[in-house]
Amino acid sequence: MDLPTDSYKKIFENKSRILIVMPHPDDTELYCGATVARLIKDGKRVRVVKMTYGDKGSRQEEVTRKDLRIIREKEDREAMKILGVKDEDNIYLGLGDGEIEHNLATIGKVAYQIRLFKPQLIITTNPEDLIIRFDKDVNWVNHRDHRHTGGIAVDAAYPYARDLLFFPEHFKNKEATSWACTEFLFTDVYEHPDLVHIDVTDFIDYRTKALATHSSQYCLKDAQESTDFFTKLPGYGSRRFDRYRYVVAD
Repeated sequence: MDLPTDSYKKIFENKSRILIVMPHPDDTELYCGATVARLIKDGKRVRVVKMTYGDKGSRQEEVTRKDLRIIREKEDREAMKILGVKDEDNIYLGLGDGEIEHNLATIGKVAYQIRLFKPQLIITTNPEDLIIRFDKDVNWVNHRDHRHTGGIAVDAAYPYARDLLFFPEHFKNKEATSWACTEFLFTDVYEHPDLVHIDVTDFIDYRTKALATHSSQYCLKDAQESTDFFTKLPGYGSRRFDRYRYVVAD
């Protein structure tokens, strides 16, 4: 059985700035952590925008949202260091966990980040599918925050970050300019005609270590099992791949 084509060069060769827009701490590591490590090792600049602090992500009734926010931010900053993301490229919008609304106010927050960073490609969550189909036997609900985040990122990229009369207050910051990004990688897509594979075999340990740093959510065993589940392709030996839907919206 032939290995899937590694689409890294095709997608990223002519790009220097990639923006990640994710709902919660640990989503970057879960869905594209090894890709991020590969990009940064290749000299690309990666900025990660997190919509929330994930401060409701606990089954421990005794923990408060305030305490969990502190815990999760600390874990997340350590995880970003492992992947190689610089502090200035690690952005928290501070929206309510489980409360992300696909509205103009939230689109404006992401459009502002796009205008500042000027990405050539955006990686974000699957905005379309209510149920994620992993294979014929495994499916799960696409978290509402994830669906909304993906749609917000697309809307923010076009037309809201491009057209100057949307959110003109952004331009009080001289670093903000009109910007349109038309290339996207959607995570949490496993069966689609536009599916691409990124070979992350040499970067897989970064994913596992970064994910395990979120110790309020995972132990090392959980992180390793997650890595194996998402990046192993049955029948393809030891090679590891991140999978995405690649969209060029010209």
